[in-house]
Amino acid sequence: ELDLIEMFWKVTKDRIRRSELIDAETLSSRVIEGSEDVPVEHIQNFIQHSIDVFPKCVNKEPL
Repeated sequence: ELDLIEMFWKVTKDRIRRSELIDAETLSSRVIEGSEDVPVEHIQNFIQHSIDVFPKCVNKEPL
């Protein structure tokens, strides 16, 4: 998987789905909170993973 936004969005969605929305909450506020909770280390790992698998993609090797 090279799509960084897909990796980020999966982690964010997992955090959003932890519980039902409270009356005062909105989906957009939950998305903002969920995305802010993604650790920088996760984002760095997503980027490093893409860097690591990129040569395989260039050489048309299976991932």
